Amino acid sequence: MNHLDPIWLQSFVAIADSGALARAAGRVHRSPSALSLQLKQLESTLGARLIERTTRRLQLTLEGERFLPYARELLDLQQAALQALQPAAEQGLWHIGLSEYFLPARLKALLGFLEQQADGAGLEVTWARSSELQRQWAEGALDLVVVTAHEPPADALLLRREPLAWVAAPGFHASPNRPLPLVLLAEPCPVRELALAALARRGQPHSLRMACSGSQAVVTALRAGWGVGCLNSSAVPADLMVLSESNPRRWPSPGRLAFYALTQPWLAPLVKQLKAWATH
Repeated sequence: MNHLDPIWLQSFVAIADSGALARAAGRVHRSPSALSLQLKQLESTLGARLIERTTRRLQLTLEGERFLPYARELLDLQQAALQALQPAAEQGLWHIGLSEYFLPARLKALLGFLEQQADGAGLEVTWARSSELQRQWAEGALDLVVVTAHEPPADALLLRREPLAWVAAPGFHASPNRPLPLVLLAEPCPVRELALAALARRGQPHSLRMACSGSQAVVTALRAGWGVGCLNSSAVPADLMVLSESNPRRWPSPGRLAFYALTQPWLAPLVKQLKAWATH
């Protein structure tokens, strides 16, 4: 009987999701040569080629596309099996971290959803910047975090993507003869990086008028007419104006913001339910 090593499956899924050995290696904390060897072992066991190299990236073959959902399901089953043996005491208090950008207008409903899923377990929720949440996650202080990032963190699950937009107070007028005044989060911040990169591509002169410690401070400064900000679609309050809607040629698209979940194995089912809830 041919056996499928879970490490081979993990390496294959990481390569499929990342499209490059170097990025995949960073996700699973192994060297590119180790991933390449594990992929070859998996392909030899299956008797099929799963990945082919193009001029720019690694790409799934037809066999790889057919096998990928089964690989994910096998890894999920392994995680569920581990979860079934976790001591019940570990589920007595859930420490959850949420990015400030993650559906802020639905925060009340989100907290209600989490309470419902906890089913009697205690909840301790941290609502903060992604950089702070990732620090606490690395220190083992949180059981589940939802963060924004340019590249998927190791072992993270993509929850949703949202377009970014330029926003300002109604009636705000940006002078074409002066640098664009910006209101953004202080570094490090994925939204800030995407916004500045979009302006750089357009060659748009700009100046940072206010650097804020949190997204709600950004919204407050924008309401006060201090400048132009960049927010994901679900974080734009109804009383702010989306500038790109009135003049899309003037405002370069900053791209899309991705939200990822990192979780302890015993909360993996919650992440799947959260993804379904967040996409409704």
